Amino acid sequence: MSVLRIFNPEHDLALAFGGTNYTPPPMARLLRCDLQLLPMWIGDKGDFVLSQENESNNCWIDEVNNRYGLGISVVSEERIPDFDTIIPWGWNHYLRRRLFLDGAQEQALPSLVEVDRIRQLSHRRISIEIHRLFLERVRGLRDITPVECYDMNSVLEFARKYPCAYTKAPWSSSGKGIYRALDVNGLDFTRWCSGIIKRQGSIMCERPLDAVQDFAMEFKCAEGKTEFVGYSIFNNDTHSSFSGGLIASTESLHRSIVNTLGDERLLNDVRDAALSIVNDLIAPHYSGYLGIDMMIYRGDAGDLCLNPCIELNLRTTMGVVSSILGNRFLHEGVSGTFYVDFSKNVVAESYRRALETEYPLMLAADGKIKSGVQFLTPLYPDSQYTAYIKV
Repeated sequence: MSVLRIFNPEHDLALAFGGTNYTPPPMARLLRCDLQLLPMWIGDKGDFVLSQENESNNCWIDEVNNRYGLGISVVSEERIPDFDTIIPWGWNHYLRRRLFLDGAQEQALPSLVEVDRIRQLSHRRISIEIHRLFLERVRGLRDITPVECYDMNSVLEFARKYPCAYTKAPWSSSGKGIYRALDVNGLDFTRWCSGIIKRQGSIMCERPLDAVQDFAMEFKCAEGKTEFVGYSIFNNDTHSSFSGGLIASTESLHRSIVNTLGDERLLNDVRDAALSIVNDLIAPHYSGYLGIDMMIYRGDAGDLCLNPCIELNLRTTMGVVSSILGNRFLHEGVSGTFYVDFSKNVVAESYRRALETEYPLMLAADGKIKSGVQFLTPLYPDSQYTAYIKV
């Protein structure tokens, strides 16, 4: 079976649009171009990644294949009809139509009904059902279930009850579609919320929490079954977008989360419940990776609590990548950081040389990374996004 993997980071934006005639914004296209080979790190031997077939890409992927024995190849759009299995970052109507027009095999594409189902499961209201199920299945969780509001009066009532609450668009990309209600009487807040309700039919409201640690549990659904992939511990930038994350084995990340939370029983119970919830709600309708963002927060009495679902990401996530990197490519007992950097002024070659000189790559006897920097995609002369790990 030939497998083609595709990096389409505009997925969330395309889901929010909902239709097929979508045009990704310039920054989404730039991210897709600069990090187009990122899926190679989560693929299997013999897989292909959609990218430009040029000397730069081919040389770089040959170098990484030889170093780690990945066995991944690059193919261009002309080869799309050759594949009977296509695994993108995420499925939406825009991508499905693109691939259909490029001649993709019917069996490689989800049906229109299946894509519609993925879009509905990606609506942020799914978090309400997930919270309800967690509260039924896990002792020791607080009821902080989000609320879906359909009019501005309901939004204002919630925001006044919970000062500095978060309002979120039902569909939006990572770090976007979020407005904190710092001034509930302000015209900007009213306009933003009213606009979301008009365009998407409702808006999600969440009470503010005193965050201590953001993390996620990553899963994979296939043939109606769910498996736990691992944890990711990540950092967000000022726009709530992924900027980096800790890389280590699942066991090491588990210990880190337990050390912060102080309750291993609760973490284990939440993980087991999450596995069963995903298996019941998602696996019958979806194949692929997904992540549930969670949070350790400080309660009103100063005690540490766990929010089991900030949101569900029904797609491959950077957390999935970091989890797989930690388990597959890092030497035992070693930890590092996964970075996704952006700079308008980066000079690719000098930037890369400086990092690799300061942090030379060292492999252990087992061929896994012991220390140093490993870039996860090539650096092109005009690259603005870069992804790498520093161990």
